[in-house]
Amino acid sequence: DSGSSGKSIEDVSQGDPWYPVQSLEFCLNDGKHMGNDRMYGTAKACCNDFYKSDNDCESHSLDPGSSGKWVEGITPGNPWYKHPTINRCVNDGDHGNQFVQTSQMYSNKDSCCDAHYPYDNCGSESSMKVKEGKWYKAKDGCTMKSPVPNWIRNVYGTKEKCCERKFKYSYDSCLATPQATTN
Repeated sequence: DSGSSGKSIEDVSQGDPWYPVQSLEFCLNDGKHMGNDRMYGTAKACCNDFYKSDNDCESHSLDPGSSGKWVEGITPGNPWYKHPTINRCVNDGDHGNQFVQTSQMYSNKDSCCDAHYPYDNCGSESSMKVKEGKWYKAKDGCTMKSPVPNWIRNVYGTKEKCCERKFKYSYDSCLATPQATTN
């Protein structure tokens, strides 16, 4: 019986049971079910019972990377996420310190950009590595390098603030400029 309570662990005879993961909106069988009372013998059974209206559930369950969501222990590397201060998608490994919810982590840059910046040119401007540092004026925009060179006197906590102070007449182009050169 796979009614609304799912199958009991006895019904799942081979391998890890499938269970619904609400933050991902599909089912997993990664062995981390932690006594979930909704366990199933197949991805299809889990999806049919728990996500009846989601036609992509089974395919995403069988291939979690196809959903664009990042799944710890399954998706390799660091997740892509919307960085809270620079308004770009990054995968700098700092997602834990940024308190990013699992549902907001993605397996690739395009999935993150599509979710957070569908009308922006996010894909070409996102950065793989963003480290904490100070922004300062460079030749053609603002840059962030750590440590800041000794000869730099004015530093800012964000690129926006640097562009506002140092490029007030070309603020938008300063923001749109990828990491500026320091020469």
